[in-house]
Amino acid sequence: MHTFQNPFPLSESHLIHCITNEISCEMVANAILALGSKPVMADDSREVLDFTKQSAAILLNLGHLSVDKERAILKVASFASKSSLPMVLDVVGVSASPIRKTLAMDILKYSPTIIKGNMSEIRSLVGLKHHGVGVDASQKDQETADLVGVLKDWCQGYPTSTFLVTGPKDLIVSASQVAILTNGCLELDWITGTGDLVGALATVFLSDGTTAFEASCLAVSYLNIAAEKIIDQEMGLEDFRFQILNQLSLLKKEANWLDAIKGDYYA
Repeated sequence: MHTFQNPFPLSESHLIHCITNEISCEMVANAILALGSKPVMADDSREVLDFTKQSAAILLNLGHLSVDKERAILKVASFASKSSLPMVLDVVGVSASPIRKTLAMDILKYSPTIIKGNMSEIRSLVGLKHHGVGVDASQKDQETADLVGVLKDWCQGYPTSTFLVTGPKDLIVSASQVAILTNGCLELDWITGTGDLVGALATVFLSDGTTAFEASCLAVSYLNIAAEKIIDQEMGLEDFRFQILNQLSLLKKEANWLDAIKGDYYA
């Protein structure tokens, strides 16, 4: 297995600018705080660049789209590209919405550092058959073999981007590396926004200088290991949400948390 470097403690409390899903906005902001960074959630196209220029990394989440939010997203993506600012694109809903898929393809022109989505969303993005409904991945789309090959080809066209694909097996693909990670638990589907959390955590790690491949692996593993710590406790939905945020703040204090990462790594 690949040897990862512990990203904690972060070298600095960076500002992370998120244009994200209103449904999970509060939870995303708290997750960023839990890791030691500072979130800002400005999405008005009149002011987004004021916040982007102060930020160390950008999260662009296509959930809950609007005309003005699309305008804001494109402004930020263009600036981030010109300024070499780390950028995570979460392609929420592209498997269901042609508008979102078109927007995602437009943003790819700005070479996002990490392109994130669930199995159905990424299969749709790269032109493979998929069965996604709404913003959820289908159980029929969880095969990774064909997707790995296509993503390796896509990385030739987007050599500075890393793909982060979430599912029962999480898939991370860059131009030179592949990881298939197997931490996690089904209970993460109990609450909305857990996928958004992965994008936020990856953005935090990028802001501190972690490479795109490692930031992707660390982000999805960090959330999954946090969830694994509480699944043996009997609790309801709201308590589970509360405990996820608790563990996001506590796990970083465990020096050996990286030892719990499960999966395979290929150069």
